[in-house]
Amino acid sequence: MIVVGVDGSDPSDRALKWAASVAHLRDRPLRIIYAAKGSAETGNAVVRQAAATVNAIYPSLPVETAVVPDNPAHALIAASTNATMVVVGNRGHGGFHDLLLGSTSLHTAMHAKCPVTVVRPPRHEEPHPDAVDRIVVGVDGSPHSEPALEFAFEEAELTGRGITAVHAWQGDITAGAMGMPYVYDPIERQAQAVRLLEETLARWMDRHPEVDVRSKVEQMPAAAALVDHSRGAHEVVAGSRGLGGFTGAVLGSVSQALIHHASCPVVIAHQRETASSG
Repeated sequence: MIVVGVDGSDPSDRALKWAASVAHLRDRPLRIIYAAKGSAETGNAVVRQAAATVNAIYPSLPVETAVVPDNPAHALIAASTNATMVVVGNRGHGGFHDLLLGSTSLHTAMHAKCPVTVVRPPRHEEPHPDAVDRIVVGVDGSPHSEPALEFAFEEAELTGRGITAVHAWQGDITAGAMGMPYVYDPIERQAQAVRLLEETLARWMDRHPEVDVRSKVEQMPAAAALVDHSRGAHEVVAGSRGLGGFTGAVLGSVSQALIHHASCPVVIAHQRETASSG
C-alpha cells in the first residue's frame, strides 16, 4: 500500500499525484490520510476531493481515505508499518503545516518503517548532465546505504530509468607521528573512493544487469554533491543513516539539505522493520 498525507494545499496536491502514480506503477492500493486534532469536517472534504482527483487520473486504482484525529507524524508513522511507501509534500497547511520543517518531520523520518518520499516542487534550472530523468542515489559503502540501493534499483527496473550513483568524500587533516599533521594524498583518496563505489555497485549490477548505471565520485560535501545531482533528476534517494560522507542522513545535515534544497523528489529509504501487507 502507498500512503500519502494530504491537507488540500498545492504541495499536498503534488504529493497526491506522485503517490497515485507510484501506486499505479507498483500495482498497490492508495491510502489517503488527513490528520489533525479537532473537527473532522475539513478533513472529510479534503480527502473526498483528493480521492476524486486520483479517480479522474487512474479510474481503476483502489483508493481508501482516512481522517485521523491525531498528530500528523503519529498518523503517518502508524500507517507506515504496513505501507510500501509514505509520500508527503514539502510543506503544507492545516493538519500537515510545517510537516518537513519542524519536529514532525524529524519524528517521522526517525520512526517511519518504510521509505518516505518528500515531493519537492520542480525548479527551473540547468539540469545536471549526468542526472537528467535518472534516479540519483547516495552511496557510502555502509550497510545503511543498502536500502537506498535496493530502492533505487527496484525503481529503475519499474520505471526503465537509469541510475546515477554518487559517492562524496572530503580529505581530513589528522594528527600524525609526534603530533605533526598528516595530509592525505588526494590521488590515493580519489582512487579509494572509486574502488569503494565500484565494489558497492558491483553486486547490485550483477542482480540487475539491464539497469544503466553511471558512477560519480565527487570531492565535496555529500549534501552538496546530492543536491547538485538532483538538478533534472527523476528523484534522489538516500539511506536513513550512513558513515563518512553520508553520516546522519535523515536526522543530519545531508537529509535536511536534500529536503530543503533538492530540485526533485527526495526518497529516504528506511530499512523495513516489518513485512508490508501490500
